[in-house]
Amino acid sequence: MTFTKRLILTSLVWLSFGGPLALADSSIQGTYQAVLDHDAKAYYQFAIVTLRTVNSGNGNLKISANVRIYFGDLNSNEFLSYEYPDCPMNILTRQISLKNDNFDVSFIGYLKEGELSGDWYSPAVGRVGKFTASKIAMPPVPSGFELVKSVTGHYIGKLTNTNPNSSLPETVTISLVTTQDSTIAGGIKVSGNMRFYLGELGSTEYIETPFQTVDFNFYNRYITAKTERYGIAIKGNLELNGVLSGNVFADGLGMVGTIEARGQ
Repeated sequence: MTFTKRLILTSLVWLSFGGPLALADSSIQGTYQAVLDHDAKAYYQFAIVTLRTVNSGNGNLKISANVRIYFGDLNSNEFLSYEYPDCPMNILTRQISLKNDNFDVSFIGYLKEGELSGDWYSPAVGRVGKFTASKIAMPPVPSGFELVKSVTGHYIGKLTNTNPNSSLPETVTISLVTTQDSTIAGGIKVSGNMRFYLGELGSTEYIETPFQTVDFNFYNRYITAKTERYGIAIKGNLELNGVLSGNVFADGLGMVGTIEARGQ
């Protein structure tokens, strides 16, 4: 076959299937790279959406999905994984719903030409924002938005005593580490420690204690952490920008102060 004939044949195939979009995978199943927007707070997160299809043989196509939402970049080991066993799709409009009564995150969007886009929701805030997922490449991040910080990190801050019976050191650091644990709700275990500086920040005059428990709600960003020693507890919020703020409590005294620490 001459070069001219090959060129004509290629052109006919290209036109008959709608141009360059024919090069994309037109099937529903596959892995989609996604960007999730937090519209109210101008933050975004990365996610991986995996769609699976099974045809029962009686004309019914069943779609299921897994969504993995990352905190930090895509190399982070800090992610929440959601399984959606049944994702109904309207064949006329191509609207598809990813919902599960066991999870607090849902997605409703339209699936067209290798791209899934729409809105995502959480009971904590209702509609969170838009999302776009593509099989071809990672969608662009929204202009002016910041990436959601991971929980894992080193936080430096100030503790302010508000109880006359409390004289806790006011310079503190907090270290938090996350690990995947499928045996607990949410699948992420948070641990760490707290350091109280009696001298200047960075000096050797400090007292350190591990956290006995750390409970963190990834939906409303509420954190409760209690130390293994001294009976000190922090209750507050770890914001999307990595700032931890809240109240400090001590066994036998109740609330003893406030804290604000920023992730480094």
